[in-house]
Amino acid sequence: MPARMEGGVASLFQPIASARVVDAVRERLRSAILSGDLTPGSRLSVPGLARQLGVSRSPVREAVLLLVGEGLAVEHSRRGVEVARLDVPGLLELYSLRAAVEGLAACLAAERMGGPDLAALRGVLDAQGAAAVADTRSFRELDARFHQIIVQTCGNARLARHAELLAREMRLAGPLLLNDARHLRRSHEEHREVEHALRQRDGPGAEAAMRAHLTRVAGAVRAHHT
Repeated sequence: MPARMEGGVASLFQPIASARVVDAVRERLRSAILSGDLTPGSRLSVPGLARQLGVSRSPVREAVLLLVGEGLAVEHSRRGVEVARLDVPGLLELYSLRAAVEGLAACLAAERMGGPDLAALRGVLDAQGAAAVADTRSFRELDARFHQIIVQTCGNARLARHAELLAREMRLAGPLLLNDARHLRRSHEEHREVEHALRQRDGPGAEAAMRAHLTRVAGAVRAHHT
């Protein structure tokens, strides 16, 4: 395709939609996916979504492709783009990646965590201990917050960005996760071990505890679904 002429000068790029509109559409779609309003396998039709959202097709198309890049949607040659489906092998891959990425994050965070960070982490764990028996949904939210605090204090922006993408994709795993009280209590105890190493500023210990926790959870998921 030849370059477009603009003011006598060849332009190599086509105009793009307003970044603000694209971001708003992406956030709306992302929220619908993570909340379950858009279920795995739902087709993300650009014309249909544009009509529902009251915007042009261009920002919707860009937003949908960004969700593909995040792993929340999948592009098929014939069916178009659909909300991603997460199966057990895919979930186990995510746990393997998280063990490596979040293990390193915990190691780095041990050197950087101050009093307010450790207090926030302790508060999350105290609340999670109560939720482990009575409220699975709250436990899961607190679980996400526990890991998020550690990642956000690791001091490595690129690592934190990758960890965030993995955490978002994990939100698709809902029905595959284990929710029995015994499993949740064990996860909470393992979180306490990570927190203890962080409080001692023991980087290698925090990394080992985090890796062991996520590896153990992956093994429990594999055993449950075998």
